[in-house]
Amino acid sequence: MFRTVIAILIALCAAIIIGAFQIVGLSLTEIQLIAESGDIILTLQVHGAALFQGLMRPYTLARDEMAYAPLVALGVAGFISGLISKDWKRMIVVSLVCVGLFFAGFAVLVQGVEYTFEAISASAIDLGVDLGVAIALIAVPGIIGASLTKEDY
Repeated sequence: MFRTVIAILIALCAAIIIGAFQIVGLSLTEIQLIAESGDIILTLQVHGAALFQGLMRPYTLARDEMAYAPLVALGVAGFISGLISKDWKRMIVVSLVCVGLFFAGFAVLVQGVEYTFEAISASAIDLGVDLGVAIALIAVPGIIGASLTKEDY
C-alpha cells in the first residue's frame, strides 16, 4: 500500500512538473513572477486548466497539433513511478488513480463551478480515446519500470 501511494504521488508530481514546463511553457522566472503576483489564484487556475487539458488530451494533441509534450510527461511519470512501485498490478492502480485525478482537475478547472454530472459524463465520452491513451501512457512505461526493479520473493 505504501509503495502504491508513493508511486501515485511521484507520478502526479512528475507529470505536473514536466507539464508545467513543456505543455504550459512556463519558465522559472515566470513561476517566480506568478508566486509574487497579487492575483495568484486566477493565474494558477488559468495555467492549471491548460496543464490538465493537455494531460487529458495526449492523443488528440499529438495527432492534430503535433504536440508531444503530454505523451512525454505521462510516459516519464509512469516509468518513474513504476521504478518505485516494483509491481505491475500496482501500476494499473496508479495509472487509473492518476488519470482519475487529472480528469477531476480538468473538470473543475476547465468547466468551472458550472459542471454537473451530465457535463462531466459528456466530457468523459468525448475524451474516451484520450482517456485510454493517458491510462496506457502511465501504465505501460510503469510496467516496464516495475519489471526492471521487481523483487522476487
